[in-house]
Amino acid sequence: MIEKKYGSIYCIRMLHGEDLLAQLNVIAEKQDLKNAIIINGVGMLKSAKIGYYRGGTYQIKTISDPAELVSTSGNMYINPAGKHEWHVHVALADRSHEMLGGHLLGGIVWNTAEIFIQTIPNAKFIKEMEDDNLRLNFK
Repeated sequence: MIEKKYGSIYCIRMLHGEDLLAQLNVIAEKQDLKNAIIINGVGMLKSAKIGYYRGGTYQIKTISDPAELVSTSGNMYINPAGKHEWHVHVALADRSHEMLGGHLLGGIVWNTAEIFIQTIPNAKFIKEMEDDNLRLNFK
């Protein structure tokens, strides 16, 4: 992973074979991020697992072949155990240009991935129980 910071924005290029979610955790821990948003991300992923949340669980679809990472968005917060946690969604296009998307549960960078993350000074993102569901709130 190659990273450069400009003000409150981190520009990251992940390398072929790196685990995208694991690398997001590496940068969060290395930079001691308290909160962040993914502004955008493009590139390619292989062995991507995306989920659709239904009835308390994720319906998981695995995209084994390399797919274009058309768009990435999400946020990072500190979970109740004090650990960094990412909520990331992706749009992926396969070789036939069919689009699939959902909650990213895993994926390996194929060729490259360029991710842009912004921190928000003085913000605090917290996951809390609300209406019997765990929800992100802002303090």
